[in-house]
Amino acid sequence: MKDLSGVTLGSYRLVEKIGQGAVSVVYRAYQPSLERWVAVKVLDPAYVDQDEQFIARFRREAKAIAALRHPNILIVYDCGEQSGLEYIAMEYVAGGALTKRLTGDPFPWKHAVGLAIGIGHALAFAHSCGIVHRDVKPGNVLLPTEEWPLLADFGLVKVRHLEQSWTAPGRPLGTPAYISPEQALGGEVDHRTDIYALGVMLFEMVTGQVPFQATKTFDMLLKHISEPPPSPRALVPEIPEALEHIILRALAKEPDERYQDMGDMVADMEALGPFSAATRPSEAAEEQASRFTAELRELRPLLRGPHFIIVNSGVPVPIPLQDEVVIGRSDPATNTLVDVDLTSLGGIAGGVSRQHARLVFAQGAWTIEDLDSTNGTRLNGMPLHPYEPQPLHDGDQLQLGQMVLTFHVGARSQGAQKSASAA
Repeated sequence: MKDLSGVTLGSYRLVEKIGQGAVSVVYRAYQPSLERWVAVKVLDPAYVDQDEQFIARFRREAKAIAALRHPNILIVYDCGEQSGLEYIAMEYVAGGALTKRLTGDPFPWKHAVGLAIGIGHALAFAHSCGIVHRDVKPGNVLLPTEEWPLLADFGLVKVRHLEQSWTAPGRPLGTPAYISPEQALGGEVDHRTDIYALGVMLFEMVTGQVPFQATKTFDMLLKHISEPPPSPRALVPEIPEALEHIILRALAKEPDERYQDMGDMVADMEALGPFSAATRPSEAAEEQASRFTAELRELRPLLRGPHFIIVNSGVPVPIPLQDEVVIGRSDPATNTLVDVDLTSLGGIAGGVSRQHARLVFAQGAWTIEDLDSTNGTRLNGMPLHPYEPQPLHDGDQLQLGQMVLTFHVGARSQGAQKSASAA
């Protein structure tokens, strides 16, 4: 498939290739109408091959997946067709995939389990909506932060050949290192296939290697079908016995011997210790904000009024002394004026809406609410519902689209605040 960089599909201008699979290419693209970066996956026309039944099912599944809303699932914005090219537009994550972090060295097991819990929550939610992923692997887990996984690519390009064998020449339906025995045998696939794949990923994260290794695809498939997985604790002795039990149960050859529900596997991982809650998106963001606030101790005395700190750059952004503060991007062309203007600070590339969110100071306390923004607002990793104010505290982290800010109350006097309230 030729490089489509520079081509416009629908409202998306393809800028550069950022990934390639067996049947599709992913581009970083710009959507001028909403002034945001997106990821656009384009299917190889040779694969689609004018198969109208496949195209209809592809579009139907794209719509179903676009309806999924979960903190650990990548957002699908749109799908379309132009000049014979089928494409999907998705949320763009600059942090890249989990694959980049897998260097052959084991993760600290608590960090690995924290990531697996987030992925497990995403899969449990998808399963409850009747959607099976079918290709859970590190390349399909994106990381906006080091401890916040987003699951992507819900099997949209794999629906055409579900009835064919996994060993059929030229028809790869997944990644051999992570597929379940029933997939390798061309058998029926259900949600327990995703449980097996998550078990493989968890094994890899805590040991630094996948459970089965082979140079040929066929040999890899045979190992998944017939060879018992090695003991994770034999490779990394400090792994808890309970964690090894979770991994090996998820890797059972027979689906009936695995966890029967993703929620049960997540519950067992969470039971390993209180660390699991701390590595979920909300707590991870809060912990990151605390670390960042600690690094700004020398700056704090200089910030007498309330400020945002842009996490990526450390740039302080003052917040006006008034009871209501609108955050977004001023635009003279549309007569849009905001109190905290993020236009020149990365707001356009970060997907910040013109009127994105509002701060309110009342009765000595701050609140934050999303103004039905295009890319949403997150408080300490959790999405805000539009027009539903939430308490905002010193050190909290806000994510407006993909722009991350730390809130700092500042050292301004009560008199200054009272004066603002009286104005």
